[in-house]
Amino acid sequence: MRVAFNIAKDISGNANTAEIEIWNLAEGNRNAVGKELDLVTLEAGYMPPAGISAMGTLPFTSGGAQTEASASSSNVGIIFKGVLRDVRHRREGADIITTLSCGDGVKALRNAFLSKTYPAGTRVGTVIDDLYKEFEKDGIDRGEWKGLDDLPPFRRPYSVCSSCTQEMDRISRQNKLYWSLQNEALEIVPGNGYIEAAAFLSPSTGLIGTPTITDNGVQVEALLNPEIRPNRKVVIESQTLSMNAEGGAYRVSEVVYTGDNKDGDFRVIVTGERIEGGKVDEGVKN
Repeated sequence: MRVAFNIAKDISGNANTAEIEIWNLAEGNRNAVGKELDLVTLEAGYMPPAGISAMGTLPFTSGGAQTEASASSSNVGIIFKGVLRDVRHRREGADIITTLSCGDGVKALRNAFLSKTYPAGTRVGTVIDDLYKEFEKDGIDRGEWKGLDDLPPFRRPYSVCSSCTQEMDRISRQNKLYWSLQNEALEIVPGNGYIEAAAFLSPSTGLIGTPTITDNGVQVEALLNPEIRPNRKVVIESQTLSMNAEGGAYRVSEVVYTGDNKDGDFRVIVTGERIEGGKVDEGVKN
């Protein structure tokens, strides 16, 4: 089965998106998409031939099956999890192509609502925990939350009567946090923080071409690695970065995954912010 995809993710509170094309689904499955079938999970990466570890050369997508190599030696993982927003079918010659437009946690972002008043002295984490419980009703898991314990409590009574999405935006602005849904899990990091789990990029592990240096970080392209995800650290080895005295560690702020299992490489475009002294360089804000 031929599958192509374009997935965009970032660390904002907006829904991550995916557009997935599938060629020649059986008629019964094609009719069920968007009706009985509306949850979407896409796994992709590189499966090395037997006996070879690290990045291989064989593009592979799967619903979970493992073939020649074990899962521990593969570089295949979930790159998108969400729900179907729209489905379209079109004919090109003898082929029928089904296009799925998907969003990460869109039901929760749209439906979750909280109305509650908290006394003075309530911690920010307490309010966020209640907001999360409303998201959880629509299938959102709890991911990593960082930096909440360091925030001062509310000095006055605090009232919430709005969508959980709007309230998370407000609390994040007030406390310099980033919140987002990543594969239907709520993640929170400080403005200058990140999740420690790290991926490594170099010419020998999938780096493509020359990194582009930005005002506070870097943009690079690489063979798809599902461990490169928003909020996480990526360490990049490159002569270009070394020549420009740029640090090798970055927080991933945006990723775009693209691929077609019948044509070309699976790739990821990464936008990262420099990490120095354990903190993220957020750049100059006006």
